Amino acid sequence: MPPFRRGAVWLMLGTAITVLIAGVALSHGLILAGGLVLAGVAGQLVAPAPPTAPDRDHRP
Repeated sequence: MPPFRRGAVWLMLGTAITVLIAGVALSHGLILAGGLVLAGVAGQLVAPAPPTAPDRDHRP
């Protein structure tokens, strides 16, 4: 996955929180779900990549 700029990730997270609050305020499930999805995507972009497993094909 290519690296993302921190500004873009924070913008996405801010948008997700705004959409989430709007979904709660309007009592609209689809908007609420959209905010949760955006927050999850932004969280995946902020989290560091998991470490890769060592190659098991190379045996001494």
